[in-house]
Amino acid sequence: MSEKFFNLLLLLHIVGGSIGLLCGILVFILKKGTKTHANLGKLFIFGMLLSGVTAQVMAILHPNTFLFMVGVFTIYLVGTGARAIFTKSSRSIHSIDRFLQFGMVLAGLALIYLGIAGVMGGNNFGIVYIVFASIGLLMAVQDIRSASKHSHDKKAYVRKHLQRLGGGFIASATAFLVVNLRELPDWLPVWVLWLIPTLLISPLISFYSKKYKAASL
Repeated sequence: MSEKFFNLLLLLHIVGGSIGLLCGILVFILKKGTKTHANLGKLFIFGMLLSGVTAQVMAILHPNTFLFMVGVFTIYLVGTGARAIFTKSSRSIHSIDRFLQFGMVLAGLALIYLGIAGVMGGNNFGIVYIVFASIGLLMAVQDIRSASKHSHDKKAYVRKHLQRLGGGFIASATAFLVVNLRELPDWLPVWVLWLIPTLLISPLISFYSKKYKAASL
């Protein structure tokens, strides 16, 4: 029964991730601010959250730190990005926001511990956990502090929305490449897979962030 349940979760994880990746690509390519963009964005959020939640459950049933990390970042980044556009505010003061923030803090601290333990045990991949967990902790602390600040920047929530959803897409695309592209040419190091989505998508996120920043002045 447990294996059947796990296989069902795996199927839902693949379906959610596929929906998220496809819609994420289209969201970046197509014109922003249209009804099509909004509908694709909703499908993207649904797919990514489905993928993230199922990843968390699978990582618990069959202990897998990498899958756990992917699930944590997917839920946090997509969740906070969705909340920003839903509330039209860059502040994070709702109980849902607090749940996401403290969940990221707890998971981040756990990942840093596992990363340090891995490095001390001779597994340099633990550095990946430490780096990603540190980034997540910094964002969570930033969100926690935002609750007490009133921003006069009317477009701050738009930038937060696209930056967090863009980050969620990068995390998902990176996990997809790392998991599925196992046979690499000898001249191509594995760490390249961890950088490709970031190198390709980060410039787009930066471009749109600057665009909305200019529009708010």
